[in-house]
Amino acid sequence: MEESWNFEDMENELTRLFSEILLVLPDDAHREGLVDTPRRVAKAYSEFFRGYQPINFCMRDFETSYTGFVVRKRIPFVAHCEHHICPFPGFIDFAYIPGDRVLGLSKIIRFMQHYASRLWTQEDMTEFLIDEFCRIVEPKGAAIIVEACHSCEGYRGVREPNVPTITAAVRGLFLEKPELEEKFYMLVGRR
Repeated sequence: MEESWNFEDMENELTRLFSEILLVLPDDAHREGLVDTPRRVAKAYSEFFRGYQPINFCMRDFETSYTGFVVRKRIPFVAHCEHHICPFPGFIDFAYIPGDRVLGLSKIIRFMQHYASRLWTQEDMTEFLIDEFCRIVEPKGAAIIVEACHSCEGYRGVREPNVPTITAAVRGLFLEKPELEEKFYMLVGRR
């Protein structure tokens, strides 16, 4: 599915649709400040939802005899709520136990940020990130914590912008050996 997307066509269609949205609002859609807004919004949406594009970076890995686990703390991301298309920025704490290969450190950040850039519920995003990482990298185990504040509830509805939601999941050895999960929580400052 992902490879069939044509982002140039999508941007053209979004530009057309946002032009129509501006005509519905009680403003002058033809005034100087709004004339290029549909095109700018379409380009912004292409960036916001880049996670639908095929991954365009190499998941470079290296042979290793390392038996511990690798932790990346506070990886920033911005996803969008699938119910309101409002952003929910946050941070990801992630760890994995390598098999016989270790992943380049920057690739973990790129991976998480890339796939977060879609329409999600936070719960589904958390499960997808860990499962897709395990599918591609094949680690012995993985653990993830996602913490985010949702603007859909922060600036509308209950209007509480600073109440974070935390989701977590573990796979492989982290699931089989609770002491590894505990150590992960301690290393990322959750215990």
